[in-house]
Amino acid sequence: MPALGGFVVAGNPELSASIGDNTVVSGEDTTLNVQINNQGEIDYGSAGGLEAQVTKARGMTVDLQSGKAPVSIETDTQTVGQLPGEASTEVPFDIAVAEDAEPGTYTLTAEVDYEYYSKITQSDSGLRSYNENTETDTFEVTLRIEDSARFEIVDTESDVQVGSSGTVGVTMENTGTEAASDTNVKLESPNGDMTFGQSSSATRYAGEWKPGERKTIEYTVTASDDAEQQRYSFSATASYEDSDGVAQESASLSLGVMPLPETDFELTNVESSLRVGEDGNISGTIRNDGDLVANDVVVRLTSQLQNLSPTDKEYSVGTLEPGQSADFDLEMEVSDAATSGPKQFVFVAEYRDSEGDSRTSDDLPTRVDVAPGSDAFAVSIVNGTVENGGSTTIGVEVTNTANETLSSISAKMFADSPISVSDSEAYIDELAPGESTTISFSVGASGALPKQYPLSIDFEYDDADDETLLSDRYRVPIDVTEPSDSGSGFPLGLIGVGVVLVVAIGGYMRFR
Repeated sequence: MPALGGFVVAGNPELSASIGDNTVVSGEDTTLNVQINNQGEIDYGSAGGLEAQVTKARGMTVDLQSGKAPVSIETDTQTVGQLPGEASTEVPFDIAVAEDAEPGTYTLTAEVDYEYYSKITQSDSGLRSYNENTETDTFEVTLRIEDSARFEIVDTESDVQVGSSGTVGVTMENTGTEAASDTNVKLESPNGDMTFGQSSSATRYAGEWKPGERKTIEYTVTASDDAEQQRYSFSATASYEDSDGVAQESASLSLGVMPLPETDFELTNVESSLRVGEDGNISGTIRNDGDLVANDVVVRLTSQLQNLSPTDKEYSVGTLEPGQSADFDLEMEVSDAATSGPKQFVFVAEYRDSEGDSRTSDDLPTRVDVAPGSDAFAVSIVNGTVENGGSTTIGVEVTNTANETLSSISAKMFADSPISVSDSEAYIDELAPGESTTISFSVGASGALPKQYPLSIDFEYDDADDETLLSDRYRVPIDVTEPSDSGSGFPLGLIGVGVVLVVAIGGYMRFR
């Protein structure tokens, strides 16, 4: 009993512990809130509010231990500080529930260490003394592991290309212990370069989903032209009904998708038979250097060059697997006004991707040489000798040097005084490329010196397109020799006549 003029107050904290929401599922990472309640207890005495001093827990720490429960406590001992009587506090602990944890009820241990004043005594003179105690309370708290569906992402596949649409397949497994009903899986993208058409999310129905079952959910995703070769973040969430018909939603599951690069093509072995004034071809090989199949590939010529006209601007090579090649060949007309030399031609590959969308490759430039124009004929003289004052029949070998068959070839020979041509025309029905034939002309010489004189010959002919053309004029030499009877004089009158004939022949002009 307190002495006269003094008092004594005695008591202690009265603690209890529990877990508020104590339901978890296998494989779950979650936070448990351990609630500590202090009811406080006064043994005896009462004095000016000092009752609160003896019921208050000071320097409190809480440690949660798993015991035999299939959980791992991820949080170390927590410091609470003071907890007055008639008060409570929640202490959070992160836990990880084992993937193979069996549903059931388990016991965890909460150990609470604290200090308190068991008694406060005041003497008549007002001097106070405190009895300080240290206490450890151990509480068993209940944890329930329930049957539940739980989802994890086990694989992700994508064929989405930069600048195109493709399929993202997300394979998920119900790793829980309960089937999910009426399941929907929502996939979301926070980045504008990877979208679901015009939307940032898409939902697919998965239906009934048994424990241990895997399902692949596919989404059509579009990567913008500005998308880069990096992994873009997506999140998947499953909403479903549990065995009691209660709507549930899984935790958000993260995944990454990297768009594939645009399909690359390369031109190789590009060759040309282009020549000024003739038809020719550009041929080569196109190779799919990308990682995906390119369907319905067409090689298209996009550049426009003056005096060069493609007969057809495109060549279909069909489907190209990654690394596969195919040949192409485009025909082109080169006008007489074209200039020879290297020319820059630009091609593109048009194709359809895996979604059937039309795509066009980057420009595929290549350098091609256009050869100078070639004569349609090569000519050479046979038996090219005539005596002065006489005449002879000479032969001219004509060869088709063009790359096409020429027909209806009319040849005409010309000469200037003192050389004359009395039979100046010849005809060739047809010459194939590289084919040769010999035609004849009657040539005479009068008043000529013993030396070489030029003869000229040209050709009017039809090409493979039945166009009538006139060739350039060719020059061949004729050798004039002294007559075999060089001792006799040459009559002056005949010389005059010869001069007149030469002038007449020289003045002849050929009109086409």
